Amino acid sequence: MRKIFLFSMAVLLTIGCKKSREFEVMIFSPDQQPIAGVTIKGGSDWDYFCVQTNIYGVAILPSHASKNSAVIYKNNFFPKIVQSLASTKYILEPTPKQFKLIGKVTGRSIRFNSDTLITVEYGGGYHVYSYNDQGVIEIASAQFPICIKETQLRGDTLWFSTHDDGIYVYSLKDPINPKQLFHLNISGYLGPFAVRDTIVVTGNPWAKDFLRIFYYKPDGQYKEIYKLGNYLVVKMTFMSKYLVILNYYENLPAVFDLQNPVDPRLVYNGVEPEYWSGLLFKNYLILAPRSVWDTMIETTNYKLIDLSNPANPLNAGMFSADSRLDKIINDSIAVGTYYSYSEAISVLDGSITDGFQTIAITNGFEGCEPPYFIFGRCLWKLQNQ
Repeated sequence: MRKIFLFSMAVLLTIGCKKSREFEVMIFSPDQQPIAGVTIKGGSDWDYFCVQTNIYGVAILPSHASKNSAVIYKNNFFPKIVQSLASTKYILEPTPKQFKLIGKVTGRSIRFNSDTLITVEYGGGYHVYSYNDQGVIEIASAQFPICIKETQLRGDTLWFSTHDDGIYVYSLKDPINPKQLFHLNISGYLGPFAVRDTIVVTGNPWAKDFLRIFYYKPDGQYKEIYKLGNYLVVKMTFMSKYLVILNYYENLPAVFDLQNPVDPRLVYNGVEPEYWSGLLFKNYLILAPRSVWDTMIETTNYKLIDLSNPANPLNAGMFSADSRLDKIINDSIAVGTYYSYSEAISVLDGSITDGFQTIAITNGFEGCEPPYFIFGRCLWKLQNQ
């Protein structure tokens, strides 16, 4: 009995010691209000931890959390990186604007109208929603026959590539009843593609490969008319008769004259060793430097290339942003990844001439038509704090 008693006491003391090694942190706003639902996480493998604050802004962390760097974050607040947590109060700064929840939606947007939203899912789901500031109502849905990769909406016609079943084309003239127009049964594991008139070009986003140029008919017949070069393709688009492709610093951009698709000509190839990747906006290419992946840099300087004449790109200056830009939505709004935390999606205000600054933080961007955004399978409206 004595041995059992001593063993029980030892267990209780051990549990008590473990509990005593836990510690509290408090998360407050600048006006000293507790913030509930703040996530604090860090470490890896056995040292991983992830907790949330309660209604009093308090979170209980395990002892090893004090030995690991951590991120403190919540939507509508700027994330905070802490090198070693302590039992103290941390202040989270609110972003200038915040997101108001409108309602749940499924998929990424392919069309936003003033009161109607159309989305598609990776698995082939198609959804039509009616929405306003008070809520969202699904008014129609359908199931496409294959997984959807890249999408392009050209007027009322939806084009999308698949993993290994070519390209499908649907009419959305009646969005309630999408109708398949034709299927281009192009072989290979597809990704980026570009369409102009009766020409489709496909590229490989995983390895260097041919650009394949196809002639197609509206009944689904197609013919490969040319194989071109040896390129890895992240993005491609037509600008008038020119095909513009982007990958990484080797082709930023590569430009081909496809006036005669059976005799394409390389007219420009931008080799940018100091820059890593690019994104397109109107007639501009925005180049991101290699340092864009450095999470300790709070401002990134982007290079602006004017593609008004794609055969002769011109340097149009520089601008800065406090996030890694992923997409420029319009003349004043961009979406990016906040520099200090890769899961924090930032909405930025500014321009390609004056630069961009973060005005709101969330996660899981799936499309937008400002002030409405899809994040985390929900529709939100951007508004003042």
